[in-house]
Amino acid sequence: FFFISFPKIGMNRSILLTLIVALCVAFSSAFVPPPTVPAPTFSVPTSLSASRVNAKKEKRLRNKDNMRKFQRKRGASRRRLMKKVASGAARQTEMEFVSKLFMHIEGPTEPEQKDDRRR
Repeated sequence: FFFISFPKIGMNRSILLTLIVALCVAFSSAFVPPPTVPAPTFSVPTSLSASRVNAKKEKRLRNKDNMRKFQRKRGASRRRLMKKVASGAARQTEMEFVSKLFMHIEGPTEPEQKDDRRR
């Protein structure tokens, strides 16, 4: 507040002037509506904890499903198994072919001809 001191006015008048200003401020704030404060809401802790439990269960399921996407598959895939079967069959036919190549077949017996040209 303003403390106005005039040289001709005494100390009592300056206190009186300060008091008048303070009363004007107090009366002017009386006609202003009070600030609205929202009413406190009371929550039930059991309903909140139940929804938290449900949320955690749902999150576990989501994580489990997501882990399945990136999980390494165990064992051989169908493609790899089919390739293995096909390569085994190809190897078998190759071995049969090679064994036929090196098979010893006796041809017709021809009498040996001796060269008697020395005489």
